[in-house]
Amino acid sequence: MAKALKIDPRDNVAVVLSDVGPGEEIVVKTDGKVIRLEARQAIAFGHKIALADLCTDEPIIKYGEEIGRAQREIVAGDWIHLHNLVCRRGHDQSALPG
Repeated sequence: MAKALKIDPRDNVAVVLSDVGPGEEIVVKTDGKVIRLEARQAIAFGHKIALADLCTDEPIIKYGEEIGRAQREIVAGDWIHLHNLVCRRGHDQSALPG
């Protein structure tokens, strides 16, 4: 059984604290309760796991802040990374001076 860390109470992702294999149970202690998830894919140490189902374009929250949006539907237990998260911060060239 692996563990994951939910950093802020508003987060909808947690960080896994060891490499996790598909189907492995992950335990997250959060907000005075324990969440148990099954990893749906392999997740490397330090990467994010979804704590809840997320719809396309729904915010992904880590550190209590939006770090990106879901590119597609995400299911609780999914690995969250560049294949299913998009961050548009810093990509608006019209906002740059000059």
